Amino acid sequence: MSAVGFVVAAIAMLACMLPAGIVLARGDRGESLVGYEFITGVAVMVFALLAEGFGRPSLFEFPVLASVLLYGSGLVFARALEGRL
Repeated sequence: MSAVGFVVAAIAMLACMLPAGIVLARGDRGESLVGYEFITGVAVMVFALLAEGFGRPSLFEFPVLASVLLYGSGLVFARALEGRL
C-alpha cells in the first residue's frame, strides 16, 4: 500500500468518527460511553495510519502511548458513571 493509501484510509476513518461524535453529544450516558470508546479506538488507528502514511516511524510512539492512556481514561469515565448507568 502506498503512502497515499494510508492517508486516504486515515481520512476515511475520521469520517467514520462523525456518527459516534453525534452519539457522544446527544446520547444518554451509556451511549455516550460507547461513543467515547469508539472514538478513542479510531483516533489511535488514525494516528498510526498517519505516521505510516507520512513515513515517520518515530511518530508511532504517540499512538502506542495514547492507546494506553485512552483505555485508562475510558475506565475512569465508566467508573464515574457507574451509579448513573
